[in-house]
Amino acid sequence: MTKPPLTGGEQAPPEAGVETRRYRVISGCVECASDLTPLRRVEGVRDVRMLSASGVLAVEAQESVEQETLLRTAAASGLTLAPEQSAATAETQATTKSRWYLRPDMVLLFIAAVFMAASEIMARRMPEATLPVVLAYISVAVGIVFPARNAWTLARNKRFSINVLLLVAVAGAIPLGRVIEAACVVVIFSLGMVLENYVADRARRSIQRLMDLAPRVSERLEPDGTVRTVPVEELGIDDVVLVRPGSRVPSDGEVVQGTSWIDTSAVTGESMPVEVVSGDTVYGGTLNGDGALRVRVTKQYEDTVLARVIREVEEAQQNRGRAQRFAEKFATVYTPAMIALAVAMTAFGPLLLGLTFQEAFYRALVVLIVSCSCALVLSVPVSVVSAVARAARDGVLIKGGAYLEELSRVRTVAFDKTGTLTLGRPALVSVHALDRDSDEELIRLAAAVEAAATHPIAEAIVHAARERDIPVRPADDTTIVAGRGADATVDGRRISVGRVDNTEADSRTAEALAAIESAGATPVAVLEDGRTLGLFGVADELRPETATAVRELRELGVERTLMLTGDRERVATAIADKVGIDTVRAGLMPHDKSTAIGESRTQGGSVVMVGDGVNDAPALASSDVAVVMGAAGTDVAMETADVALMSDDLTKLPYTVRLARRANRVIAQNVTVSLIVIFLLVIAALTGAFNLTQGVLINEVFALVIIANGLRLLRGRKDTAQAPAVARPPAPQRTADAEPATS
Repeated sequence: MTKPPLTGGEQAPPEAGVETRRYRVISGCVECASDLTPLRRVEGVRDVRMLSASGVLAVEAQESVEQETLLRTAAASGLTLAPEQSAATAETQATTKSRWYLRPDMVLLFIAAVFMAASEIMARRMPEATLPVVLAYISVAVGIVFPARNAWTLARNKRFSINVLLLVAVAGAIPLGRVIEAACVVVIFSLGMVLENYVADRARRSIQRLMDLAPRVSERLEPDGTVRTVPVEELGIDDVVLVRPGSRVPSDGEVVQGTSWIDTSAVTGESMPVEVVSGDTVYGGTLNGDGALRVRVTKQYEDTVLARVIREVEEAQQNRGRAQRFAEKFATVYTPAMIALAVAMTAFGPLLLGLTFQEAFYRALVVLIVSCSCALVLSVPVSVVSAVARAARDGVLIKGGAYLEELSRVRTVAFDKTGTLTLGRPALVSVHALDRDSDEELIRLAAAVEAAATHPIAEAIVHAARERDIPVRPADDTTIVAGRGADATVDGRRISVGRVDNTEADSRTAEALAAIESAGATPVAVLEDGRTLGLFGVADELRPETATAVRELRELGVERTLMLTGDRERVATAIADKVGIDTVRAGLMPHDKSTAIGESRTQGGSVVMVGDGVNDAPALASSDVAVVMGAAGTDVAMETADVALMSDDLTKLPYTVRLARRANRVIAQNVTVSLIVIFLLVIAALTGAFNLTQGVLINEVFALVIIANGLRLLRGRKDTAQAPAVARPPAPQRTADAEPATS
């Protein structure tokens, strides 16, 4: 069974004359955004998406559609927008943050609160006076403006919102002579909505801080040698930019001059700076150290790794988990159900409970008030955004709540070998001198022969010589023999380096050969005039953190670990023994790996496939969660992954599993507690346990607690040491299931 594609970052091919415009939401509710149908109905608009993770509205429209038309239509729906990339947007946002108290909704709330307070005070001192009632009417009239506008906008499009419940409750309280209570309800409800939006914005600001890492301007070197400051959007491929010490790299590129260190934590989550020299790749948004660099731009601004990470995080809301889908479906039936319950209370309360009509009607209003909570609707998406933002900050890209849920249930992890468990490059791991030469002399002779060769094994031998400070002097008469190795004259000796011929091996050679192969390495012979001087063991170098990562996964309760590789069984088995992997499937073609994943899925639990995103596509697509290593380095990896480890660090995988489990615990807590509390509040309201003012206070405090619980996922402390202990299952006996590779 093939997993349906869920990646939210996939984009359809662009249509001629159609562009995607991004607008920052300056004011208006993002999660409970006013209906976007009016925007979709604008002629020339193809699609409208609210990216709630970053507070951005994306509008896909023809180029001929005027921006003013879109902004005006959005304003009618209760959203104030500004173009995301404009300087005016940044200035407006800064002004909005610094002068939040001057926003129209805050001004009206303040005025309503003043009149409400005055009404309450005067009512206590002059119970029979009409002035307190007049002040309460003014408070209601001022404070109800924004809730009424949002409710009306949605009602016109046959949609109900929590604001509708408020309007009905206030409209019902006034005829009952509860005007002062109605004023209290409006003020407390509006204040609660402001606080809820503020708390929910914390998760959104975490994404926006990631976006702020990308510099807005860059210093481009002109052909005449001068430096010109230009917006990063104007940078073209092959432009050369100057990156001063302490500034951020404006775009992905290649260092062409200079030496420095780069803090890549914003993109890869690496805690240690990386030294860069000419020829090295750098990523936009990373922080330059103490040296000036000249960088040749290799990607347009919108295609940089950081921009793609931000885009994927924004789109993560498209891949909703079951809890998120439940909350959204619940919200669509919740408001009509509460209105129906209030009507039933009004109609049947006098008959069944012996109440007067006024008492039954008042209890119905309290039911509406305690039920108009955003807790359930907001708590799940806020938790998902918090988890995704936290992971992105730590160098892990999770493309939606669906994958958080699957990761939390993981029972099987399958690894590709080359490039995943290993570094994907051969290294000299053992030296067996069989003649009079020492190990160092053997390496020197072989490196002199291989210095002119480009084969990976030749590079491994030369690299080993340089690591040991052995001088490498390339031979002048090197001859490359295809399929066998290389020959050259070194210090008057005719030296050959290449494939081992097992047929003529003596006992010492055979013993060394067996030791090399049992260690999972490839044997390489060094000969002089046909006589074996020694053997090298060359193997794909194991990642230093591999064993730690596998051990941590087992401590988290992962029951099965597999290695899926096209390599030889002996090599794969040796590596599995070193890192503690249970089952080895060797000699596999790509379609065989996919079959192995399908078999693992029948054993229960989610199956995670970890690969490099290049040659493991069938297996990655067949798994429940496709995890790709080193996604910052390749576009293919970024597109293939459901979860992308931006750096080549396998320990990020157990970290991500811990985060996913913690996120799903928080989501389960929020959904369960929300449903229980809503049920209890409604029952209490039906019995007359509290009045309107008490009901709205309880309601808003509860909503804030639920949303704040979701924000715990943004905490900066390391989760690795805080995960609850999980009983470690006994390690099953490792089996080697070799299948011959076919061509």
